[in-house]
Amino acid sequence: MHWAHKLAEEVIKRNPNKEEYVCAAGISPSGSVHIGNFRDIATSYYVVKALRKMGKKARLLFSWDEFDRLRKVPSNVAPICLDFDKYLGMPYALIPDPYKTHGSYAEHNEKEFEESLEELGIDVDFRYQAKKYMNGDYVDGIINAIKKRKEIYDVLMEYKTQDSDEGERENYYPLNVYCQDCGKDTTKVISGSDDGEEITYTCKCGATHTVKVREYHMIKLVWKVDWPMRWGYEGVDFEPGGIDHAAASGSFVVASDIARKVLGVEPPLFQGYGWLSIAGLGDMHSSTGNNITPATVMKVYEPDMIRWLFAKYEPKAGFSFNFDDTIIRHYSEFDKGLEAYKNGEADEYNEWVYDLAMLDGNKTRSKVPFGVLSSVATIVDFNPVAVKEILAKVGVEFSDNDKVRLERVKNWITVHQPGKLYKLLKAKNQEFYDTISDEEKVAVKKLYEYVTTSEVIGEKDVQQYLYSLINDVNLTKKENMQRQQRFFKVFYNLLFGTDMGPRLYLFLAAIDKKEYAELLNF
Repeated sequence: MHWAHKLAEEVIKRNPNKEEYVCAAGISPSGSVHIGNFRDIATSYYVVKALRKMGKKARLLFSWDEFDRLRKVPSNVAPICLDFDKYLGMPYALIPDPYKTHGSYAEHNEKEFEESLEELGIDVDFRYQAKKYMNGDYVDGIINAIKKRKEIYDVLMEYKTQDSDEGERENYYPLNVYCQDCGKDTTKVISGSDDGEEITYTCKCGATHTVKVREYHMIKLVWKVDWPMRWGYEGVDFEPGGIDHAAASGSFVVASDIARKVLGVEPPLFQGYGWLSIAGLGDMHSSTGNNITPATVMKVYEPDMIRWLFAKYEPKAGFSFNFDDTIIRHYSEFDKGLEAYKNGEADEYNEWVYDLAMLDGNKTRSKVPFGVLSSVATIVDFNPVAVKEILAKVGVEFSDNDKVRLERVKNWITVHQPGKLYKLLKAKNQEFYDTISDEEKVAVKKLYEYVTTSEVIGEKDVQQYLYSLINDVNLTKKENMQRQQRFFKVFYNLLFGTDMGPRLYLFLAAIDKKEYAELLNF
């Protein structure tokens, strides 16, 4: 059974007669939203799809936590706005956009991600938390938290090692107040009315104000109270989060206690998820600018593939978006599974995976393998007409449907793997040829004779010939593999001046021999 199916069944079991189920997700737009954050929304989205597949009404509720404070200046923003640190402590939604393209810093980061969600085919019911707070939608929840502040304090202290302090308990307020003078949350609530309708706060800027909670809408509940308040407000049934939230004293555990013991709200079903990484980049964080966004990933990974990866791996399993040769394996595995799915040969789990992942379902057209395209595209500077002609020589059909994948191959190689931009040498590499052994020189001569005397050569023909030329029947498989590496290195250096190159047998069969044969003629 697929993991989304299991979670959907559990959601229904907890509340079997609910008219519409709400699966939530949320992100703070502290910077460009990275692909790791997409797991939050993907996990909920697939549970929504599973519920719908089971005949239930469900929606995906996504919250932009844009009323959170700016905690640090992202590294990619600092060079653009040298004094951006002056906004530290202000809510993202009220900070000017340093790129000057949107109404606020929050909106800039939000729209970038929302455009990616649209391209990924994710239907979302958005909530903008700054608007919700500033419209006064949560004012009853805020007043209730003020009135029950001591009970909230008692729950929080159950998860702390120090003893409860009566003075601290008396002065505890679960609020972040943005100062009406400086706009920052460098404030402290010093008193409040018993009915929770009025508070007095001071600020580090020197201001002191008494405000009516129903009128002053620059007040935000602290995270572990804000979260359960919204569960009750929106009627949330399921919400995922990082695995750290579900730790013994993690945010979800504490928030759940506050929900049940203080607010009278039943917490949603929770699913922790593992972290994603990008090879060579390390852990991703929006607030530092150290991230790769979904838009960046989609320049090399097709939307269906991104959806497939998130559907394939159970939430707790971490995985990587690798921009090295692993991407070829990803595409190969995806294509192979897609064909099995289309032919009705996929097992139950993978049928669910592709049902959840594919934007066009089993009507999705097959494409030329990513590895094949990457082997020939660089030779003709990614020209689709030339690629089509080359592939036709080896019996591979290239259609307009494949042009989008070719463009992703181009982006992958030119941006992330420029070392794969192989170009044929313009003259013989005599200097290198003089360094190779007599046995290797004989192999070069035989390869030259083979390609020039054979009228038509196919990819498999060349592959068989190369291995018959290189392999020694008296050696072990491991020893022959070492010989193959050595001889291929020779051929690549004579053709491209590098130790590596495109798939050699495909190249030799597909490219006009007149373009390369003389490079092997010594």
